[in-house]
Formats: sequence, structure tokens, C-alpha cells
Amino acid sequence: MTDVDFDHHSPDYAENWRAINEDLRSTCPVAHSGAHGGLWVVSRYDDVAAVAHDDATFSSYQELPDGSRNGATIPASALRQVPIEMDPPEFFAYRRLLTPWFSPGAAKQWRPYLREVTTFCVDRVIETGKADLIGDIAAPVPAILTLKLLGLPVEDWRPFSDAVHAMIHTVPGTPGNEAAMTAMFTLIGQITETIARRRAEPADDLLSHLVRAEIDGRLLSDERILEMVTLVIFGGIDTTTNLIGSALEWLDRNPAERTRLRERPELIAPAGEEFLRYFSPVQVLARTATRDCEVGGQPIKAGERLLLSWASANFDEAVFDRPEEVVLDRFPNRHQSFGLGIHRCLGSNLARAEFAVVLEEVLRRLPDYAIDASGARHYPTIGIGNGWITLPATFTPAAPEGSEALA
Repeated sequence: MTDVDFDHHSPDYAENWRAINEDLRSTCPVAHSGAHGGLWVVSRYDDVAAVAHDDATFSSYQELPDGSRNGATIPASALRQVPIEMDPPEFFAYRRLLTPWFSPGAAKQWRPYLREVTTFCVDRVIETGKADLIGDIAAPVPAILTLKLLGLPVEDWRPFSDAVHAMIHTVPGTPGNEAAMTAMFTLIGQITETIARRRAEPADDLLSHLVRAEIDGRLLSDERILEMVTLVIFGGIDTTTNLIGSALEWLDRNPAERTRLRERPELIAPAGEEFLRYFSPVQVLARTATRDCEVGGQPIKAGERLLLSWASANFDEAVFDRPEEVVLDRFPNRHQSFGLGIHRCLGSNLARAEFAVVLEEVLRRLPDYAIDASGARHYPTIGIGNGWITLPATFTPAAPEGSEALA
């Protein structure tokens, strides 16, 4: 067994993740770390894919005799997320309940609303000539759409956004993370109240769909609905903000490519795939071995935890030509940023739509935005998500286009 000094929640990893992953791929692609109770970090593309596709050998959720549990993150979150933290055959029934709401057709139907929301967000700042590209645009758009989809009040987007982002970019067990968790539990109380109202008076939203849904002839419990809503909130609010923010920051440093995208908007879709690959907004997810097995020739014992590094797989030289470069029209682009197998990201279609609309509108309406790098703050830990806390920017002021309010 090869032990390495690896901690995906460390400041060193947040600062040097590409170099750390490259070293692991070349020297020890399945390496053991003592961090967080012990884990195996899997860093090569084919090994990550093999584990992600083998749900019988590598579980996404286990309840342990001491009352703790192993889930899709290391350390395990206090909030279970369903169905990503669920194994077959139970998994399939819950995934089917959600799939129609996140299909390509559903994402297409949301595009006009996304345009309205993005217009609203840009209108609030465009006359001032300055904005925080995260707090004013990249964070509110995905958060508002997520709440609208669920049937929660869209005006509450900021407390949801702040709590979710803080939970992702703070290290588990720290005071900052505990404060974010407290805020999130307060919001969960509001969701519970909404569930009760939807049971009495259903509406046309995802929460109403879930309170009416049955599995094996039984309505879902409030607890199970909360577990599903938690997945939608965390997946919908943080990850797309990370993608948008990383793209805007990179385009600020590469003005020729920014001009290219503005002049050729048909490149925005493939550029989104490349930014997904290059930045890996979700860096890792975890599995637990259900039996003694091997991964990449390395023996793994039953009960041991594995950290699947999508971020490392996305730079595997055996799969990607010039992986260290951003190639906006890269094709094919078989990145793993949405995961693989049955647990592949449920919200990928919505994420792509959000990214495309926001980038189109920012490039059209704030074409000369310039980020103040001295005031930009990156996530101090990217143990789960890779994103920006703030990206202050200036631009030439312009007139609003008339999106007056959210609905």
C-alpha cells in the first residue's frame, strides 16, 4: 500500500490541485491517504470510470453500526441527498420521479425564464458600471431558477445561495461550516412548512409533484422529500455558479477568446463543455467498497472509502490531447464533470442552459468587463466544489432593458 500526503480539503490542494493530481496520475494513480479517517484517491480516467459504473462493488450510501454513514462525500455530510446517495435497486424509483423535470425538453422550456432572470440581474447593476459577477449574476440566476423549479419563494434566493455556497467552500467541522449548516437547517424548516402547504394545496411545481408521488403504493415521507430537495438545492445552486464564475474569470484573462465567443456565440456550448473539463466545478465524489476487490491493480478492502477524482480524470493525458490547455472548441470532449453511470448529474441539462444564457448576456451587455483580481476571492477549500466567492468587476455603464421584477 502506498500512502500519500493528500487532503482534498486542504489549502494546498485548493492552490495546486492540477499539479497534485498530475503527480498522482503518474506516480500512484490509486493512492491511500490517512485524511478524514482514510481514503483511496482514484485519479486516472479509466479507473475512475470503472468504479463509477460498478454500483454493486462500490456503494454510494451505507449506514454503519455506530449510527454514522458513508455517502457521496468525504467526510459524509449531515444532510443526505437522494437519489445520489442511494444504491440500486432502490435508486431507480427515485431517479425516475425526478428525471422528467430535468430532461432536455424541460431545460429548453426554462430558457425564456432564464433570460428574464439574467436580464433582471444585469439590469440591477448595469447603470453603475460595477458589479460582483458572482453575487450579482452568477449566484442569483441558478439559485432563482432552482427555487422556482421547486416552488419555493424566489425572493429567498440569497439566504439559500449564501448558505449553500458557504457549506461547500468551508471545511467540514470548522466554525464557518457549522454556521452555514445552522443557516441551512433554518431554511430546511421553511421547506418543511412548504411541503405541508403543498400536501393541502398542490401547485404546478416539483414539490407538489413529490408530495403526490408514490413508490410501492406509498406516498413519500416528509423526510424523504427533504432528502430529494436537498440534492436539487445543492446541485442546482452551487455547481453552475462555480462553472459560470470560473469561465468569466478565465475569459477576463484571455480577452481574445472572449472576443471570439462574443462574435461566434455558436461556440458557447462547446466552450461550456471545455470549462467543465478544465475547472471541474464538482471535483470529487465518494464510494465505499462493498467487498474486497482491486482498482487499477491496487487491492481494496470491503468498507474502505474511495474518492473518485473527476478533476484528475479530466486531465488524463491518455484521453485528452493537450489537457493543460483550454480549447474552446475541443471535440470530442468526454469529460467526467457530470459524473458517470447511473448517478450521472441529474441537472446537467439545466446547468448547460443556465451557463449558455448567462454567458451570452454577459458578453452582450458587459462586453468590456474587467475583474479586479486583488478583490477576487476563490474558494479556500475545493474538497467538493471549485468556485469563486467574489469577482468584483467594472465595465462601461449602459441602460437597463426593462426586467422589473422576479416572479
